[in-house]
Amino acid sequence: MPRHVILNANLIPGGAIGSPWRRAPEPAAHFVEIEHYLDVARTAERGLLDAVFLADSPDIQAKDWTAPSRLLEPFIAHAVLAAHTSHIGVIVTATTSYNDPYNLARSFAALSSVSGGRVGWNFVVTGGDNAARNYSLDRALPKAERYARAAEFLEVVTALWDSVPANALVGDKATGRYLDPEVVRPIDHVGKFFRVAGPLKSPPLTHGKPVLIQAGASSHGVELGARTADAIYSAHVDPVSAAARRTELRQHAAAAGRDPDSVKLLPGLIVVLADTETAARQRELDLIDLIPDDVQLTNLADRLGLSPDDLDLSAPFPWHKVPDENSDAGSRGQRAVLLDNVRASGADTRGAARLLASGSVHAKVVGTPEQVADFITEWFTRGASDGFNIMLDELPSGLELFVDQVVPILQSRGLFRTEYETTTLRGHYGL
Repeated sequence: MPRHVILNANLIPGGAIGSPWRRAPEPAAHFVEIEHYLDVARTAERGLLDAVFLADSPDIQAKDWTAPSRLLEPFIAHAVLAAHTSHIGVIVTATTSYNDPYNLARSFAALSSVSGGRVGWNFVVTGGDNAARNYSLDRALPKAERYARAAEFLEVVTALWDSVPANALVGDKATGRYLDPEVVRPIDHVGKFFRVAGPLKSPPLTHGKPVLIQAGASSHGVELGARTADAIYSAHVDPVSAAARRTELRQHAAAAGRDPDSVKLLPGLIVVLADTETAARQRELDLIDLIPDDVQLTNLADRLGLSPDDLDLSAPFPWHKVPDENSDAGSRGQRAVLLDNVRASGADTRGAARLLASGSVHAKVVGTPEQVADFITEWFTRGASDGFNIMLDELPSGLELFVDQVVPILQSRGLFRTEYETTTLRGHYGL
């Protein structure tokens, strides 16, 4: 199959820049309802994109009080999306920290069956004591232990999927045998965190295992992702660092006995589109201006792992208060990229808050369809990425512009499909 750029649409309710829900014609409640998700998924499928991606967290976070967040439970939301689409993949986020491997393996196997193999699992390792307290714990496990649990969790889930192979269902009407006991076997897993007998009670995975996706940026996360994941989400603002990360992942994968081409790097890409670059930059500023000062302060504090009381928008940036890079506070990878941008720009605290609001923890293009296509082309052709997790400034309008104006340019350059060649997410990714 010809190699093409992988494009996922990140389903951020309302959009990724500022507070787009405040100027949208739809009622505020629309952005946490399934019709909004369906609008995005149908538009993405019309553009022949590989998948729609839905992030998730098990607790209410700072930004959830001031903007529509992903309030729908991911499995239920994606089951609806799969039922109303035919080709596009659906990527579910589920944590290894506060789930049970048997239940999660069964849920993904079921979703894979009903969608015809269009499922991906973005497995996350959840830190933060607030989330832990929703699961009868006082605090989160230390990072090393969280990742050790995650590694065993992945081992159990994949073993359970393997316990019901594609040839498990014989359906022999002459003998009355339905499932073959010679191939449906227990896994008898006994480890530090889990004891699971198996086999999994699910339909056989006739379309292959769900695609495994991971986003950890720490040394623990890089190692686990290279050893187990099919795709890696990452935060990079330049092609040099992205190419270095992609090379590192491929080397780790090869050392683990995997084909380096089996691991895809998919950085996040913020897109703000307009007919001219000037108009696009004004559109970005207008969206950022919709965020009240107190919300900008809260969001910045949350990203840095600080209290809002530690920050003053009218003061210089408080470098002395920023947690150590190895701290569990906040998102390590995204915090590092934001701090690099603040340092490079010399921004004060207000400037840092606006940088965060503009999506500066990810690569970003603010401009015309040709400029967006040129950016994607450069990163892809020079080996900096295998594709992108596209985050549009406003949804669904920004995605409609991307599908109608950027996708045709990529197609004309031979970098993107002109029709779906496969019906599974694993096939779309070339795995």
